[in-house]
Amino acid sequence: MHSAAGDTMELAIAGETMRLYAGRALYWPARGRLLIADLHLGKGNILRTAGIPVPSGGTGHDLARLDALLAHSRARELWVLGDFLHGRRHPRAEAAWRALLERHPGCVASVVAGNHDRSLVADAAGVQHLPEDVEDGPFRFRHAPVDAAGAGPWHVLCGHVHPVATLPGLPGRHPALVLDAHQAILPAFSAFTGGRLLEPGRRWIACANGALAAPGR
Repeated sequence: MHSAAGDTMELAIAGETMRLYAGRALYWPARGRLLIADLHLGKGNILRTAGIPVPSGGTGHDLARLDALLAHSRARELWVLGDFLHGRRHPRAEAAWRALLERHPGCVASVVAGNHDRSLVADAAGVQHLPEDVEDGPFRFRHAPVDAAGAGPWHVLCGHVHPVATLPGLPGRHPALVLDAHQAILPAFSAFTGGRLLEPGRRWIACANGALAAPGR
């Protein structure tokens, strides 16, 4: 199904109905919760401040996509599964983030801290700071993946590794949701990130230019 927020697909994960958005987000209807990972807010600002010539507008582009996803899903909760920030706080990026939250007053934003979130000040960002590992229903929400032995009885939802896949006839590498037996690894939400190419044999769905693509789909 195609929407203003991009192509969508209904999935069953750990017995729960989930909705995958081509905008690199996963929605859990039972909780009204939109899930993203690896926002890396302010990354471009930080690199430019350090004298590294990177294009501007990345934060605005990412937040515009997130704005559309929140509007379409009507989420009551937004959870960022780690690397909300890229590094130190940046005033312009933080102001843009707060403006986004003000446009969605019915949605509460929360962050499971990742390895880049050492400078996170939850009150200043208008978010709730969640523990590093949160159990809810059949799921564990965290930043970094775990191996099958470490998952326990839960299905892990996480990010961190920025998985990407290649598609026949379409150039480049595309962010992907990985569907392992014991966990789902979300694609990096930020468009300004690198990625780890997936090994053959794993199940995945790529988010490619506003559409969802998987082997055999």
